[in-house]
Amino acid sequence: MKKWMCSIGFFKFLLTFLLIVSAAQAKECTNAYPELASHTFRSNLLSSKNESYIKQIHSHNDHLTPSDDSAWLSLMPRKILREEEQDELFSWAMLYRKIKNPGQFKVPERSGEFLKEVSLHDVRLGSDSMHWRAQQTNLEYLLMLDVDKLVWNFRKTARLPAPGEPYGGWEEPSCELRGHFVGHYLSASALMWASTHNESLKEKMSAVVSALSACQKEIGSGYLSAFPTEQFDRLEALIPVWAPYYTIHKILAGLLDQYTYADNAEALRMTTWMVEYFYNRVQNVIKKYSIERHWQTLNEEAGGMNDVLYKLFCITQDPKHLMLAHLFDKPCFLGLLALQADDISGFHSNTHIPIVIGSQMRYEVTGDQLHKTISMFFMDIVNSSHTYATGGTSVGEFWSDPKRLASNLDSNTEESCTTYNMLKVSRHLFRWTKEIAYADYYERSLTNGVLGIQRGTEPGVMIYLLPLAPGSSKERSYHHWGTPSDSFWCCYGTGIESFSKLGDSIYFEEEGKYPGVYIIQYISSRLDWKSGQIVVNQKVDPVVSWDPYLRVTLTFSSKGSGLTTSLNLRIPTWTSSNGAKATLNGQDLPLPSPGQNTIIIS
Repeated sequence: MKKWMCSIGFFKFLLTFLLIVSAAQAKECTNAYPELASHTFRSNLLSSKNESYIKQIHSHNDHLTPSDDSAWLSLMPRKILREEEQDELFSWAMLYRKIKNPGQFKVPERSGEFLKEVSLHDVRLGSDSMHWRAQQTNLEYLLMLDVDKLVWNFRKTARLPAPGEPYGGWEEPSCELRGHFVGHYLSASALMWASTHNESLKEKMSAVVSALSACQKEIGSGYLSAFPTEQFDRLEALIPVWAPYYTIHKILAGLLDQYTYADNAEALRMTTWMVEYFYNRVQNVIKKYSIERHWQTLNEEAGGMNDVLYKLFCITQDPKHLMLAHLFDKPCFLGLLALQADDISGFHSNTHIPIVIGSQMRYEVTGDQLHKTISMFFMDIVNSSHTYATGGTSVGEFWSDPKRLASNLDSNTEESCTTYNMLKVSRHLFRWTKEIAYADYYERSLTNGVLGIQRGTEPGVMIYLLPLAPGSSKERSYHHWGTPSDSFWCCYGTGIESFSKLGDSIYFEEEGKYPGVYIIQYISSRLDWKSGQIVVNQKVDPVVSWDPYLRVTLTFSSKGSGLTTSLNLRIPTWTSSNGAKATLNGQDLPLPSPGQNTIIIS
């Protein structure tokens, strides 16, 4: 067994090698038949009655491979040692051989390196803001949704009594993606609870967790989903199926959010039991076939499996969770970015953005600088070559040729899910670097790509894609406006999450001897800054087209004394210093150039 052991240093070298050798075939790192990567196409195909057309499309399912066999199979034999050695080896190695000291991968102590997220429990939106109105509209929708309808498919899968009727759209019993929205609901309700402390919502979301827990216990293996395990049998056999790991990611993320934001210990227990099931499942795929077969299964969209597993590892410190996260890092795509090749055109956007987010979490967990470099390069090419004026990206759910966006301005642009995920990418980058460009990007995408997808104050009415064709209408966009009970597209799931966490990126905190707070979004709100012993009230005057000035008033009330803190205000790059003015207690303050921070020491 010793010949399989390696040092941590070799582990890093090996990973770099894996990323690079796989990049040669990165264009094959998507769904086996590219059109099948589109959720819109997949939904239409599933409901089609044209059997010959369905057969023709599925006949292309296995014509691509995600990696070079010779590269992968020389690193992980098709049959891993003797049968009696497999369990012990796999538990430590899986892909990257054997790591001698998994404890070295504990979350680094970086209190002064990254900006710290401010808890949503400590931020409240101002009731005079459009953000608060959007949040309230979403809260109404979350409260409208019925627990029995949400969990109907889960109960059927667990063979439990299922009173009432299921929801329609992508949650109807015949849809292979059913259950994904319920995962989003768990996340959205947890975030909304933190943002509002609405007791009715807490009661409802706790009921959903309890119902799902009963389903998981009835199944008895740790598995939990709205569809049976046969969908994973098909996936592993390379038989067409619609993205089962995508739904599993949503459920895992929702349960973990219920634990993180609402202190639901049962949700964490459910999460770890689910992960144990899938750890064993992936292990069996590699034993039965090869590591290459596992990569082939990732040709189907897997959401942010790596992201949620890295987050879980931060809580549990279980090396199995770290190893499983590594296995969902999809090196054929990350390898392309590691080579810094601007060659993402043709990829399904929302399949691959979450993989980058997971790579960002890998950097935060392991300190591997390669993954920081990957995400910075990715953000650079998306923002410079694949982004519309609104901040959004994608056309028909895919990236088109770089710097050729004008030819793609139609009703099928800017998938809302991509905006949701690109906001996560830019948010991480700002926390790491404090560069204003990332905060500017966040503001632009949030304003257009999130606030712009709700239909006024109608609960549960949102769009899938933001149409950018001249004179186009949201009503006449590809999917039109959705409905509260019969849509449940992927963008409905990310939509209810986005409107539940509108306060999560207004403020960030810097720890240290002299704590600081960064105000990077100008949104009327209140921050109870506990470490700074200060309450910050931010009042933003409504922006109107005939007034060129943005007016922001900040008032502070101290909860302590004798503490020196700093206040950092973002000066957006789109501002002009001509006529700009900042005062503190009536005294003028020096203003830096646009695109920088101004710092007030108190």
